[in-house]
Amino acid sequence: MRKFIVTFLPASLLLAFLAMGLSTCGGGGGGGGSSAPAATLTGLSVNGPSSVSEYGTGTYTATASWSDNSTTTVTPTWSVNSQAASISASGVLSCLQIDNDQTVTVTAAYSFGGITVTATRNVALSNIATIPFTAQMLSGKVFFDENIIPGGGYDSSLSILNADSSFEQYTYEIPPDAADFAKGTWSIDASGNLVVNISGQGTVTVMLVSDSPTEMQVLIDDGTATPSTATLEKIVPVDSAKLPGSYVGSDGYTWVFNANGTGSVSGFGGLTFTWSVDSDGVLRMPSNTGYTAVLYARASSQSGATSYTILKAGFPEFNTSTGAFYTYYGGLELTRQ
Repeated sequence: MRKFIVTFLPASLLLAFLAMGLSTCGGGGGGGGSSAPAATLTGLSVNGPSSVSEYGTGTYTATASWSDNSTTTVTPTWSVNSQAASISASGVLSCLQIDNDQTVTVTAAYSFGGITVTATRNVALSNIATIPFTAQMLSGKVFFDENIIPGGGYDSSLSILNADSSFEQYTYEIPPDAADFAKGTWSIDASGNLVVNISGQGTVTVMLVSDSPTEMQVLIDDGTATPSTATLEKIVPVDSAKLPGSYVGSDGYTWVFNANGTGSVSGFGGLTFTWSVDSDGVLRMPSNTGYTAVLYARASSQSGATSYTILKAGFPEFNTSTGAFYTYYGGLELTRQ
């Protein structure tokens, strides 16, 4: 049978070995020294815009200061001292409808290690003054709205306010890569706002913020969400004298408009068409496929004295045999070759 050998050491020698072991391994105490005390919270500051416009938003952050002179970004508890605005847990301040300019105070509160600090920031809320619409601004007019969204999203609309108070709107959106056509009526209310009733969709109120020869800045209120700002580009008549020539389209195709009223586009297997500009200044192109492409020229189109250099348009298409809406492609830019 194997024997286990047990060695007994004198007490003084055993203590010496233990001391050596603790010195070698650090004794769990960081080499025998004491650890530095944790930094304590000493202050807080709020960062973000000093003003937010009506219906607009501003994002705020908080920075904590520590006793070791370091700073870190922290997530505080946010609040605002007015019903004219609200602020989310992530620090996004939303200005609601206001009748005049005013100032609110945003407060951040943060706690750590039993210490609570607060910080404030005054934010000016700016009322957006609106201008009354007149019938002359709207009757018989067409407007284009386009938004290119980071990540590949896109939406566009072409809105037609006919002189008989009927309303038509073409829309296109990616995603889901779909076009639509809606009808309704339009009017101007007692406050000078444009009121559009869209069949099956409800009522939209449009308030005018500014007006220029090429566009209108507006606020759009659909009654379900916070009103949003938009830029409505004005549609202008196509100048048939400046059109003839060859263009490269933003769709990747080559478009040719001959002076004799014929034309072609390289897509769709070599499509051909005839073209003319109607009494409303709209370019219409019935094609050999049985469909009519229609271009509404945008005010941002560019031209010299005798020819277009860039023709920017809103682009619907119709079934020629029935006159029914087929699709709306959104914005199209034709650049002269």
